[in-house]
Amino acid sequence: MKSLASILVPICLLAHPAAAADKNLASDKASLEACVTKSQDDPKRCIETIATPCSEALPAENEEGVNGCYDRESAAWDLLLNANYKTAVKDAETYDADAKENGGDPEAAANLKKAQRAWIAFRDAECDRLYARSMDGTIRFTVYAACQNRMTAERAIELGQSDAPE
Repeated sequence: MKSLASILVPICLLAHPAAAADKNLASDKASLEACVTKSQDDPKRCIETIATPCSEALPAENEEGVNGCYDRESAAWDLLLNANYKTAVKDAETYDADAKENGGDPEAAANLKKAQRAWIAFRDAECDRLYARSMDGTIRFTVYAACQNRMTAERAIELGQSDAPE
């Protein structure tokens, strides 16, 4: 006979909020990818496609709930950003290998990494600036969350678009 623990542990793991959150995050990322693919002419229209309906579904509008909706979407954009960044790095490394073989300077990958670190610093400073401008009110948390979401989404979209010369 199985022990109670051997039955309950898998059930608890499946019911754990983190497992549900991971499933939602993967689903949110897939939704954003589909939206961006469908909206090639204007992929920025996909920004807030998760946060807005999430906020509208709250039983009562409250800042904590709205911030959670922005954080949820931002996490999905961050996954997409990281996937697009990895693809861009591989592309840059391939370009660098070709450049080196042809006597050129292989600097595309290093410059992409440098640009990404600078972008992270810029995003954080810009959102901190907007937060500071709203320091007198509790809206500052929502301003910050919305900024992080928007800027992460924009960078994910930029990295997903090929800018290599034809």
